[in-house]
Amino acid sequence: MLVQKYFSRELITNEPNQCVKLINKCSNLIKESQKPIILFGAGEVGIFFSNYFKKMDGNPEVFFCDTNKKKIGQVINDLKVISLNELKTSYRDSYIVVTSINYFNEIHELLKENNLNQCLVSRSEDEMIGDLNCFTIFKNYSQVVYDNIQKFKCVYEFLADEKSRKILVDRINYCKTSNKSYLIPQQSVTPQYFDPSLIKISKNEVFIDGGAFTGDTVEEFLKQSKGQFKQIYSFEPEQSKCKEFSEKFNEFKNIELFRCGLWSEIKRLKFNATNDGASGLNISGNIEVPVTSIDSVLNRKPVTFIKLDIEGAELEALKGAEYSIKKFRPKLAICIYHNPLDIVEIPLYIKKLYPEYKIFMRHYSDTAAETICYAIAD
Repeated sequence: MLVQKYFSRELITNEPNQCVKLINKCSNLIKESQKPIILFGAGEVGIFFSNYFKKMDGNPEVFFCDTNKKKIGQVINDLKVISLNELKTSYRDSYIVVTSINYFNEIHELLKENNLNQCLVSRSEDEMIGDLNCFTIFKNYSQVVYDNIQKFKCVYEFLADEKSRKILVDRINYCKTSNKSYLIPQQSVTPQYFDPSLIKISKNEVFIDGGAFTGDTVEEFLKQSKGQFKQIYSFEPEQSKCKEFSEKFNEFKNIELFRCGLWSEIKRLKFNATNDGASGLNISGNIEVPVTSIDSVLNRKPVTFIKLDIEGAELEALKGAEYSIKKFRPKLAICIYHNPLDIVEIPLYIKKLYPEYKIFMRHYSDTAAETICYAIAD
């Protein structure tokens, strides 16, 4: 289907949000039955949803359930955390809502194995309920879009191909509705950050890998470049990940790891360390880490390709690469999904640095995550 060239509000759906429908469904069932409600997953998403369930009419009993032994017996956001065994023995007749993202499928299997069939979040594809984490981040997304409609219009109209415009619109509609049917058709099957129709790798690449993790992107770069390149600079502030990275690539003299994050300047910032690849700079982080800028590290040396997946710090890192981008016009592959306005503010900033960049979007999942902005200079 052809996508119109100019952005308008008519492109944005009026469909209700699936997660809001879920909460209303829970509310209606609880009113009728007065059964307790169990939020399975006492993490950030569970805490977010607990605020809704605690305020429901009828004052239902609400508990967390978790398999993490450190959480069992604790009180989180004024709710007791019970064990799976307590759920089976004392609350078998409760309604259950899975509020974990990383272990969503595993929890469903666990409930099935234990004949706990009162789960209110169905896995059936016809419901198409998107990941709950998206709803916690984008719950007021309609207002965000309407408050920034000129930015969305500007980006939509300078995107370089129809596929990119379709991704922008469908991602807006997914974030507004939590309905996966918008994003499933848009998933790219090409390697993330290395779409071969956009990214051409030469033997002289100087590649910056912002958000190195344990080296997954470098492994793909080596595959795409067939091991022929000039230099790789990788940046990772989490020390446990650095150890794994170093063990993989210690024989490569032209792969250099910087044990710090990327930002617009050299300083120290709070960092939230996790085990799932979602670690990031965060004002309430649990450790403090050094950060640097791309321009400081390169010191006016050339760069040909910059990739950034740094959990919401991408725009600041681009500000710290202003000289390098203006001077050398490297290929860019930048994550634009960690903050609600990244999808427009990052492309706008890239265009500001070099207006002749061609901007593309590609998407690599059936959730709001893994949307990449490619910038290619002729």
